[in-house]
Amino acid sequence: MRDFIQLERAQLGLQYIEDAVVGLLGNHPDGLPSANVADALGLRTDLDSNHRDMIADGVLALLQKTGRIVWDDAGQVFRGRTPRT
Repeated sequence: MRDFIQLERAQLGLQYIEDAVVGLLGNHPDGLPSANVADALGLRTDLDSNHRDMIADGVLALLQKTGRIVWDDAGQVFRGRTPRT
């Protein structure tokens, strides 16, 4: 039972982070690279420079996979999805 409570807490935390990333990208229509997302949301770690953005990179990959954000290969940035009209 205690593990289930911890699972719920972790999933709620992840949902808050995902929503914060989507909201941030919505405020930046030109998109942002992962390092800027990590900086803006305080998701940088104290690891070496090759691993500093691991948390943000993981969340961004998950959001891209689920279709909540898109990768702009030309601009090398992540963007929020454009609402359909």
